[in-house]
Amino acid sequence: MERKTVELMDKMAAIPNWDELPRREISWDTAMAVMMEGNLDLKRSEQALRATERSVISVYTQVIPGVNLDWMLTKELSELTRVTAQDVEYNTNILFNMPSLTQIPFDYYSAKSAVYTARKTLEMKKRELVSRLYRQVLSYQNACVSHKNRLDAVPYDDDGVQKKLIQDDWEKRVSEISQGFAVLMGNMDAQWLVRPETMPRVDWRKYKSASRHLDLLVVTMVAMELEASRLQVLNAKMKFFPSVDINFYSPTLFSSTGGTYQGFFAGAGDMQVNMSLREELDTRLTSWFQYKTAKENHDLMQKKVVMDLQQRRIKVAALMESRKRFEIWKKVILKEIEFKKSRMALSGKEYLAQRKDIKTMHENLDAEAAKNAEVEAALIMEYGWLK
Repeated sequence: MERKTVELMDKMAAIPNWDELPRREISWDTAMAVMMEGNLDLKRSEQALRATERSVISVYTQVIPGVNLDWMLTKELSELTRVTAQDVEYNTNILFNMPSLTQIPFDYYSAKSAVYTARKTLEMKKRELVSRLYRQVLSYQNACVSHKNRLDAVPYDDDGVQKKLIQDDWEKRVSEISQGFAVLMGNMDAQWLVRPETMPRVDWRKYKSASRHLDLLVVTMVAMELEASRLQVLNAKMKFFPSVDINFYSPTLFSSTGGTYQGFFAGAGDMQVNMSLREELDTRLTSWFQYKTAKENHDLMQKKVVMDLQQRRIKVAALMESRKRFEIWKKVILKEIEFKKSRMALSGKEYLAQRKDIKTMHENLDAEAAKNAEVEAALIMEYGWLK
């Protein structure tokens, strides 16, 4: 542990501090490619998919016979330098356990369901990352607009103090945004920034059309929860059926003892087969209670799923309405700002009041734009990237 700790300390010492890293701007397509290749959450989802695919294979591999290899040496310590074949014993045994015949179909279906769930979860994770990247790009875009507006609002007689404060705030904000990009892409080699103008335009008319119904992937994710609940009921039912177990055992498939007794033993007389039919009487009602609990949970889950999907509809409608209202309000505010800028102030007091009003409107616009970015990202999360 100490050696590993030192190695890790040396490795971190060789990596520059965040503030020392170069600032690099990249395109949307480049950011997408790097994110899909390096995001850690996505890698975990991909690993989970591979694990479930292996679990399907294990349903079949559990019927493969197990082989035990034994090697044994018996010799006095003083004679170890003179070991011969007669002092060594080899044994090879085979043990073949057939899983319960009533359990194999259930295990197979459960494993295939897990693979399907992992694939859909991976698909949803990719959608989530695109939504987060979109929101992060909008954050950078809004920060750029806000920075420009703050600079424009600086009085002409400023001695440089306000501009210095604005620039310091800008550097801090950009550093925070670039950290968000780095985490999303799984790459902290630089202070990454994605150029907003390279991001493809989203066709919000398609979202308006899509919002008339629930998204297929979203409904699938909810349906998988319902299926998992149904499998729990089925698993509880399986306990009422007898279990059929079969195993074969070869006491010795191959043996070589002291160089005198050796050979293969694979005839019918050398193999043993054990078969059992086992039925456990539920005298304590344990299995019955488990079944009833699972059934009640499943019935509740069916009702919950319908309510969740209905609430999802309400949420989508609210998101679409929120975005619509923001666009209308934004146009009004921008026109009002342009109108105030075009008016000629008749006095110094009026000029200062006018600039203060414009600054306040820009601040309100920045705050609402940040909220709208969350709304648009949520819609992308709900329906994917529609362009």
